[in-house]
Amino acid sequence: MTTLRRGVRPAHAAALTAETLSTRGIPSLRDGKPSARGGPRRSVPLGPLAPVGLYVHIPFCASRCPYCDFATAPARSALRARYLRTLASEISREGERLGRPRIATLYFGGGTPSLLEPDEIARLGAALERAFDLRPREATVEANPATLDRARLDAWRALGITRLSLGAQSFSEAGLRALARTHRPEDVAPAVEAARSVGLDLNLDLIFGWPGQSADAWRADLAGALALAPDHLSCYPLELALEPDESVANWPGGGWPSLARWRRRATDAQPDDEGIALLYRIAERELARAGYRHYEIANWARPGKRCLHNLGYWHNADWLGVGVGAHSHLGGLRSRNPGSLVAYLAAVDSDAPPIADDGADPAVDGAMLALRLDDGLDLAEYGVRFGAEAATHVRDALRALDGTRLLRWSGDRARLTARGRLLASEVFVRLLPDDEPLHSEVTLAAR
Repeated sequence: MTTLRRGVRPAHAAALTAETLSTRGIPSLRDGKPSARGGPRRSVPLGPLAPVGLYVHIPFCASRCPYCDFATAPARSALRARYLRTLASEISREGERLGRPRIATLYFGGGTPSLLEPDEIARLGAALERAFDLRPREATVEANPATLDRARLDAWRALGITRLSLGAQSFSEAGLRALARTHRPEDVAPAVEAARSVGLDLNLDLIFGWPGQSADAWRADLAGALALAPDHLSCYPLELALEPDESVANWPGGGWPSLARWRRRATDAQPDDEGIALLYRIAERELARAGYRHYEIANWARPGKRCLHNLGYWHNADWLGVGVGAHSHLGGLRSRNPGSLVAYLAAVDSDAPPIADDGADPAVDGAMLALRLDDGLDLAEYGVRFGAEAATHVRDALRALDGTRLLRWSGDRARLTARGRLLASEVFVRLLPDDEPLHSEVTLAAR
């Protein structure tokens, strides 16, 4: 029913990781995690490029959240040290191929990057400094509330981190149990205080639509978040994929059958589409009342605190993704690395090309991504970038929705209405060629 989805990030889809109706994702985002859409590996130097966004994937987690479909792996994996060495090798190789580009924004997603030890963080930072002109306007790291300590925070701060994205998800014991999260509600406030103590901006991730959640429980979660005065909030509906992903192979134990059983039970206990829509409208109302700007379908920010990295995804700019399952968009081409840890290590060791999406349509992607933002789609600018024919196609497709209350127009600029944000897939499907299905990475269905 909607384009709400639990991922830009970079997007992985993560379509375009934990802020973004994802990134960890074109973005259907968790903050910062982009999703797959394709393009060949940079086999020859392309540089120098204009400043690019950089997404770095750290897959390790203390345990697997059963709803998560990002590329993750156990924190105690025997492959951890090898992964970090291989990641440094990929960073070096890509920096050389791209002519050591300036990094405009930096995002560490996962997984749980906050699990890295201070010495691992320092080595990772050194690899990035050697490979790139590392002067980002914004640098974000994702964290679990239970895995922060001062030594790790100091190490991330020394690397240049300016912003923490904290996976609170819920402020109730019932919500965290329903999501099988390992932290407690009381872990969040100390993590926020620690981040503030070293001068970091703060995003809080919340998930709504978990099994058994009521409207009052969601209001309580929003109140708990607002009491901590974050700079930015990302609110995603719980989306449960019922198809296995590559990263299942990274985890020991019951594998996909165990996950599939949990997801089917959870799906049956979730609010229905009308219930999800009600929760979304509650978030819109409560966050607006608290002074947050609803600048993207799943993201709200105080003035001057929008996520610059995710804005790069939504503006269809260039970014490089490194690490297992990471996605890239360079020169109009989209690609991703394998989501299996073993396959990723082998691919980097052999300098194999990433997985490409040769059928990606930059013009369609650009229109959909722009419409996710409250700034909307400026068809005059769009025509300059993608051509008059593409602009005419988009204008005609959107004008066919006149009278549906899904869009509002101001000259050449189209924006989703409040109703349009809930039913954005009804808008996006009009932009596709007749023979092309609506990509879930872009549309992000709520269920």
